Formats: sequence, structure tokens, C-alpha cells
Amino acid sequence: MSSLYKEVVEVLQEDFPEEKVAIKNAFKDLLCRRMFVQAKATGLRADGREPSEIRLIDVEAGFLPRVHGSALFTRGETQALATATLGDASMRQKIDQIKGTEQKRFYLQYTFPPSSVGETGRVGAPGRREVGHGNLAEKALIP
Repeated sequence: MSSLYKEVVEVLQEDFPEEKVAIKNAFKDLLCRRMFVQAKATGLRADGREPSEIRLIDVEAGFLPRVHGSALFTRGETQALATATLGDASMRQKIDQIKGTEQKRFYLQYTFPPSSVGETGRVGAPGRREVGHGNLAEKALIP
């Protein structure tokens, strides 16, 4: 797939040199859509597993007694401890944008060190994985 990706970006960039980021985003979006259609048509996930082969997840809610909400999620040998804290409107996350300041009432903040998935790398500011997981959590909660 990476050779096709490189070829598509290279060919389209010749015609649209200022749209490199848009080309990459469009390719990724198309790939995600095609993977969804293929999974729906074949009944197989991208990794070859059937929907019934999804690993079970164990959830223990109310794990910590002194926070507004908590849960311990376990799948195989991987565990995640999640906590929720409630605040008033003044606690909203403020995001500076060109058109002004946006405020979000939900945000996910967590640490996902590279070593947790057998990778190496620096630990510091949130990376794409952390931000992406936060966006997925927000989409799951907000109608």
C-alpha cells in the first residue's frame, strides 16, 4: 500500500504542487472508506479477523473511590485506567484559532508511552496517537 500511496502523491503533486497535504489527506480518507466498504462486504476486518473474533474487553467501573468517575479496561495483557473529573463552564478547554477562541467542554488527556506498544521514542507532548484517541472518545460521547 505504501508504494501506491507514494505513487499517487507523486503523480498528483506534479499537477497540484501546492496541495500536497490535501492529496495525502484525501488518499487517507479514501483508504479508510474503502477499508470500511471491504469489511462490510466480506465480513472481515482489515487484520483478517471476523467480527466475532474481536477480543473481549473487561470493564470494571467505579475503580477509584474519590473521583467523579473511573473505570479499569483490560484486553489481553493491556490495561487502561480512565478517570473523569467534572468542572463548571470556566474549566472548558480554550483553543486559539485564526477566527478566535473555541471552547470545548470535553477533552481527553492521557499518556500513551511508546514502550507500551513495544516502540521507542521520546515521551513528552501528546502525539498524533493520543490526539486521535481523544477525538475518537469525544465522537463516541457527543451525539
